[in-house]
Amino acid sequence: MAVIRMMVHRGPKLISAHVTPETLAGSIRGSHLVHGLVRRYMRAVFDMADLVLSVSKATTAELEELGVRGPVLPMSNAIDERRIRPLLERRAELRAGFGWDDRPVVLGVGQIQPRKGVEEFVACARSLPHLRFVWLGGMQFGLLSDARESLTRLRADAPANVTFTGLVPRDEVFAYCAAADVFFLPSRHETFGLATLEAATAGLPLVLTDLPCYQEWLKDAYRHAATVPGYVALLRDLEDAATRTHWGTLASRTAVRHDSRMLADGLREAYLLAHARHNS
Repeated sequence: MAVIRMMVHRGPKLISAHVTPETLAGSIRGSHLVHGLVRRYMRAVFDMADLVLSVSKATTAELEELGVRGPVLPMSNAIDERRIRPLLERRAELRAGFGWDDRPVVLGVGQIQPRKGVEEFVACARSLPHLRFVWLGGMQFGLLSDARESLTRLRADAPANVTFTGLVPRDEVFAYCAAADVFFLPSRHETFGLATLEAATAGLPLVLTDLPCYQEWLKDAYRHAATVPGYVALLRDLEDAATRTHWGTLASRTAVRHDSRMLADGLREAYLLAHARHNS
């Protein structure tokens, strides 16, 4: 439990705000019934820290609305690109290992829950039967997963061009990113979008919902829509190899700014600031 860990730790306390009360909506069954309790619990955890790291301006706004009293420092997510970019040289090998043919592969990554837009993902696949759609991720909350029964039926009734892999190791996620052609995540809420950063690092063109966190760090390096017909139109456009290359290059250039080596100095300063506040 986060509260217990924060209470027993005697040194500087620094916490990264990857989860907010809003991320539980559409994730856990009945979360709306305990929304007030969850808000109080998260506020208590964040207030016990000497410093809270916020992964985006959108997350900072949520923390302010939550009433977090302690200092909040912007610190976006990062990834070590050395774990992904070398895999691009093995793209043909990886595709063969996954059993893929020459059809473009549309990749989605995330828990199977309404918030991630799984229904929209499958609906687009029905409209584009000539493309292969692959979703990485499972129901991490088990029996507590929101809409578990309907999403289980959705998987069972999905068209033949859709594959649900279930949970896979992180390095295997990187391999899928290196082998795929397009990243598609019609999520309704994200604090930053780490899976999106991983896909961008692999040079995949991005089709997303136009969320505030994406507006902040991706700028104009992604394509977005708000409806299934809109997503379908964008995915059709990305069947063209030159168009995929253009948008994939934009995404890759943006991802470079979030390589872990480039953010190391900022994280070091954050720990020093937390240490100073703890000892003040």
